[in-house]
Amino acid sequence: MNCPRCKSELATEKVIDFNASFEVDSCTSCGGIWFDKDELTQIDKVIEPTFLEIRKIPGKKTQKETLSCPSCDSFQVLEKIEHPRDKKVIIDYCPSCKGIWLDKGELEAIREENWLITIGKIFKWLIGKE
Repeated sequence: MNCPRCKSELATEKVIDFNASFEVDSCTSCGGIWFDKDELTQIDKVIEPTFLEIRKIPGKKTQKETLSCPSCDSFQVLEKIEHPRDKKVIIDYCPSCKGIWLDKGELEAIREENWLITIGKIFKWLIGKE
C-alpha cells in the first residue's frame, strides 16, 4: 500500500497498547498512519492526561485535501469527519473498507487531554454518583 498523503510505501508497524495488539500501516516519510476497520477504536478511547497539551497537527488546508484510500481502488475518495473528542482533528475515513487515515500528530491530539479537563470529568462523574 502507498501513503494517501505523499504516495510513499507504507510500512507495517506493531501497536501494543494496554489490551490491544495489532499491526498498522505507517508512512516513514510523512508520519501518517492507516488503521484498518475497527483498529483505531481499540486505542482511541485511551486518554492520556498531560500538563500542557501541544497539538502538532497539519493545518486546515492540508487536512481538507482530497485523499484516496490506500487499501481500496485508487478512485475511492476518503471522506472527512471531525473527531468527536477533538474537533480540530479531521479524520479521513473510507466508506468502502471502513479504514481510517490519521496524519502525523492527529493520534496524539485525540489521545492527549489537558489534566484540568480530566480532573473536571472525574469531578462530574463523582458528583453524578451521589
